Amino acid sequence: MNEIPIDPDVISLLAEFGPPALVTAADLTAEEHRQGMRHAIEVFTRDADPIAVHHVADEFVRGRGGKIPVRVYSPETPTSVIVYMHGGAWIAGDIETHDLVTRRLSRDTGAVVVSVDYRMLPEHPFPAPVDDAHDAVVWAGSLRPGLPLLVAGDSAGGTLAACVALRARDEDGPRIDAQVLVYPGIDDDLDTPSMLAFRDGPRISREDLRFFLHQYASHDATLGSPYALPGRATSLAGLPPAVVVIAGHDLLRSAEEDYARRLQDDGVPVTVQVDLELVHGWIEFAPRVPSADRAFTRLTDAVNDLIGRVSLPA
Repeated sequence: MNEIPIDPDVISLLAEFGPPALVTAADLTAEEHRQGMRHAIEVFTRDADPIAVHHVADEFVRGRGGKIPVRVYSPETPTSVIVYMHGGAWIAGDIETHDLVTRRLSRDTGAVVVSVDYRMLPEHPFPAPVDDAHDAVVWAGSLRPGLPLLVAGDSAGGTLAACVALRARDEDGPRIDAQVLVYPGIDDDLDTPSMLAFRDGPRISREDLRFFLHQYASHDATLGSPYALPGRATSLAGLPPAVVVIAGHDLLRSAEEDYARRLQDDGVPVTVQVDLELVHGWIEFAPRVPSADRAFTRLTDAVNDLIGRVSLPA
């Protein structure tokens, strides 16, 4: 499916973790998944240059499920507000694992970035993650009401961002001006071309993804709901303009390409960024892989262009 091989720098970085583990995602507890992600981030950000932001504050948002921890990164002269949901298969990740990502996003776009520590599986099944993301967006909209408001996220966080945009459209608010979806999970179709082509990894296998999707989207509350998986929406018309970022060697690639086409067909302006030499999760190891670093710059350039094109209501 992809004639361009994985960047050798990516292969070298992943080799630092040793041979692939014989255990599957289903063999691990939630805490083991979380510890594994924390360890991976330590490797991915080793010796990374610090990224300064004018002001950083940890706060709490009052959500329908209780207090939601958020970290707010504020530049001196903000251009916009971006609400960011971290990746981690709805099980792992937090504000700390993505601190370097959100710092860079704020620095390079001039946005106030609100990083959301949403509730996760298995302790808090759907709709808890989406509810927290939605409630955080409502709160963030009051921070700088005169500036564009964007939802963003990577992987599972990209799924949440897309679902919040759908929900806001269908529930007539909050106002969301743009969405930034970095290799998001779109649906639970495990038989797409990319699912079959990249079924054995390198970072996550098809069977691992089957487990994560089963945990997230297989119980009654999620069945058929576009607020769980955005690919289930019958129409994408009326959604805010989007940046969709796709990794070349990724199980999710086919569904993401289809979602981008559907957005365009339904009249939504879309910028598609395809990084053919990269794998799922590249935003986390941009500090150590030059091609991922360049992809991050392309991403923030696209976000800056999107912010510049957003038309706010009078």
